[in-house]
Amino acid sequence: MVPLLTTLLKMPQHRAHGTSLVIVIFVASAGLIGYGSTNNVEWSLAVWLAMGSATGAYAGAIAMSRIAPRALRFTFGLFLVSVAIRMFFV
Repeated sequence: MVPLLTTLLKMPQHRAHGTSLVIVIFVASAGLIGYGSTNNVEWSLAVWLAMGSATGAYAGAIAMSRIAPRALRFTFGLFLVSVAIRMFFV
């Protein structure tokens, strides 16, 4: 989603990352409702993962605000390439 936001909508890199993360909240909520209603959620694990995710999101937002847009774009690109390589070989 970030490449789409930055390329087609000409959104600044930092705003594209933040917007993408907000969308994840809604997608995750829909999944929680669907899976939770069919009792397919391990709640004890979900609580720990949610606490870790909230902490990481807060720390990540602070760290991202200190990174230049060009460096953020480069780092994000490296991450996408590494994920693509891993998906190809695994």
